[in-house]
Order: sequence, then structure tokens, then C-alpha cells
Amino acid sequence: MANRNWRWGTLIVVLVAVLFGLSYFGRVREPILELVTPAKMLPGGKFGFPGDTAFGERVVKNSPLALILHHSEYSNANANALEAVRSWAASEFHQDPRFLHPVILPKPVASSTFLNASAYNVLAVPYYVSAQGVGAFLTNRIDAFSKSESFKSFSEDYYELLGKDGEAAVLLARYQSDRAKAAINPFLAIVFFFFAVALSPLFTRPIKKLALAWRAPFGPEGASAATAFSYFLGCVSAFYFSQAVLVESSAAQSILAGIACGVMAVYSLLPVQVTVDETEVLTLRHTLSNRRLLVFAWVVVTLFCVQFLTWLKQGVLTDPDPLTLMICGFSGDFLHEPVAVKHFLATAIGLAWSVSFAFMLRTLARRGSDSTKEVQKKLEALNLPGVGSVK
Repeated sequence: MANRNWRWGTLIVVLVAVLFGLSYFGRVREPILELVTPAKMLPGGKFGFPGDTAFGERVVKNSPLALILHHSEYSNANANALEAVRSWAASEFHQDPRFLHPVILPKPVASSTFLNASAYNVLAVPYYVSAQGVGAFLTNRIDAFSKSESFKSFSEDYYELLGKDGEAAVLLARYQSDRAKAAINPFLAIVFFFFAVALSPLFTRPIKKLALAWRAPFGPEGASAATAFSYFLGCVSAFYFSQAVLVESSAAQSILAGIACGVMAVYSLLPVQVTVDETEVLTLRHTLSNRRLLVFAWVVVTLFCVQFLTWLKQGVLTDPDPLTLMICGFSGDFLHEPVAVKHFLATAIGLAWSVSFAFMLRTLARRGSDSTKEVQKKLEALNLPGVGSVK
């Protein structure tokens, strides 16, 4: 035992020393990503550093009522997209008239506490490498969309509104690039959960052994379901804590969500029962049946469905939600709101939830008592004297 403790102590000391070395010798900074280049928005255009703010004033004062759309099947969608670009640009120009050509300064890292400062030094490199990979994918998708008829129709209306010059192309590239950057984290979430599913056979084995050992006095019922459910909640909890470390603006909400998921994961895996009498309080091992775990999982999944539906219903072009950003990322179109796809997803979620709700009602309506044969088998397994056949 002493030898084993010495090994664990040595491992901890080595890991902390490596962490200190990363923080001392390493200098990790957020990479500057330019996902959309202005030259691709206006081939052959002239681009240069502007000496005045005339273009910004033109964007701010431009009225959407003066817009003349080229009549096509994309006209209605182009009108909404153009107004989204114009309102976004007007807001940015109000804050900084030269925002199209900013001086990029390094941003401080997430280091308000020793916990996220330490985790940042470990996670920053894989996070930024993954972000660059996702950024390259989004750039390819945007390039593919720029060759479509939809983009050609939009660009004609766009340059008709703001003028066919280099500054208008820079604005259009910046608009798409900012939304593509906002889509990186949602895509990284997909990558995270993909690896979580791929590695689940490796990590669920020790979890199931722990669940079986805890339920040994009660039998193996519920161990498999508890393993799967607790692993899912554990992955969600790890995702929220990672988000809190790397994106400090959402740290408080992410930490609370991570704690909630972590507590539910531990309880579903290692349930306890608290008994209070006149003399003492007892905390005893407990078990959860498959039916209770099913209800528990259904409630959690329903809450996630509520979040997805809220995103789909309330997301707008000027402030898109994560699901909208992912849809736009796959299509490469960050200009038009994917109304048809969002409606399809909302309908699919509603139908799937309705089916699951009917299934839950049917499951809860079943009798929970054991059949006569099952009771007889349990009595015979206990080898109790005087137990005969039950008819």
C-alpha cells in the first residue's frame, strides 16, 4: 500500500511540474483567423487602407427603403440578409468608424483564478489547433457557397446597395468571417461529443464495474443504464467546465451547469438513501431501477430539447444561435437565415419528443410488481426452507 501511495504521489508531482513548465516556457496566444478574404468577395477590386470614414457614413445613413432588389427566387431572402448586414455594420461603425481595419492587439487569457489559469495552459494548445482545423473547414464551405447562384444574386443586390468597391467587399468578408468564427465553438462541441462517443467503450468499462459493485447487495438491475446515463452526464459536465475555462464570458453559467450535470451523474451511478430516525441519520447504499433511470434520462433530454427549440425559435441573423451557426457552417451560407432547415429541425424535435412522451406514459402505466414466476425464482435463489411452488 505504501509503495502504491508513493507512485501516486510521484505521478502528481511530475504532472504539476509539467504544468509549471508549460506556463513558464510556453507562450500560447489565440491565433488570428481570417476565414473570408475580401479578394474573393470582389475579384479584381482595389483594396487599400482608407483615409476617411465616408464609407461608414454611407452605410449608417443608407435606408433599406431605397433598396432595389433584382427580381429572382432569392429576392425575399436577400432583402432580409441585406438588412442584417446593414444593421450590423451600422452598429459597428457607430462604435468605431474604422472597425474594418482594426489594430489587432493580443487578448488576455482566461486566468482570473488558479484553476482556470492551470487548465488553460493544458487545454489552450489543442483548443487552438482544433479551432484552426474547423476554421479551414468553414473557409472551404464559404468558398463553395460563393460559387452558387444564391450568392451571385445576393452580391448583385449588395453592391447595388453599397457600391461596388473594395470597402464594400471588405465589409462583406468581415461580416461572414465574424459569423464563421462564432460557429467554431459549436463545431468544436460536435467534435468533442463525437470523440466522447468513440471512446465510450474504453471509459464505460470501469464505470460499469463501479456501478455493479455499488449495487451488489441489490442485484445488477440498473447498472448498465446507470453507466450509460452517468457517462453521458459526465461528458456534458466536462464540456461545460472546459467552456468555462476557455470562454470566461460564460464561465458562471457553464460552471453551474457543469456542477448540476456532475451531481446527477454521481447520483445515478452511486445512488444513496438517507434514513432519519430519532437517534441518528443513516446514509445507505441504494439502487435505481431501469424504469427510474429511464424517467430521469427522459427529463434531462427534454430539458436539452427545450434549449434547442429556444435557439431555433429565437435566433436571428444579427445575433445567431449555436444551432443556426452550425447549419450555416455546413452550407457555407452565413448571409441567409436557414428558415426551412430550422423549421424542419424544430418539427423533427417535436415529433421525436411526442413519440418519447407516449413511450414514457406507456412505460409508467405498466405494473411494476414482479410476476409469480419471478417471485418464485427469487425465493428459490435465497434457499429459504419451506418455500414451495407458488400457484
